[in-house]
Amino acid sequence: MIEGFKEITDREFYEKVMASTKPSVVLFIDPNSPETQKFVDILKPYVDQYGDKIDFYFMDVTKNTSFEDFGVFNFPSALYFRDTMEIDRHDFIPPPDMVEQAIKRLLRLA
Repeated sequence: MIEGFKEITDREFYEKVMASTKPSVVLFIDPNSPETQKFVDILKPYVDQYGDKIDFYFMDVTKNTSFEDFGVFNFPSALYFRDTMEIDRHDFIPPPDMVEQAIKRLLRLA
């Protein structure tokens, strides 16, 4: 479990992310990757600040396959969704300013 993030599975992905009226950030993780905590630390301030406006999820890629549908093969990676569409993605550890830009686009603040 990652603090502030809800775990999501393949079965729930469409309903909770794609069909949701609320924007979502999905962090695809390999629990064995030491890089996961770095990405979580970058996203954590936005979870704290926007957790009521954005749903933050994580998906364990060792147990699910939805990441393949989106062409995600580097872990951790984050995809940002709004209105059934992917708005942005980071398939690398982004600098904080790139995450801020993605969050602003997600909330239509940019």
